[in-house]
Amino acid sequence: MKNDMETVKINESELRKVISEVISEAISSQMNEEGIHIKDENKGKFNATKERTGKPTEELTHSKNPVTRKRAIFAQNAKKWKK
Repeated sequence: MKNDMETVKINESELRKVISEVISEAISSQMNEEGIHIKDENKGKFNATKERTGKPTEELTHSKNPVTRKRAIFAQNAKKWKK
């Protein structure tokens, strides 16, 4: 029974390694050489929301609308990136 438990631990660690590699590859395939790609149909939507509501990005991060909140948080994070 002891050998079975050791085999399970080895397989679990190997599985975690494989999962980590798959996730890394998936993330890198989502990004192109220039960084994150925003679809053309989504460009400008957050700024349009800001102009329409007259609210700053910080206030929109607490929006009840999950899409607006997601865009606001993305905008805050993107501002910190090196260009």
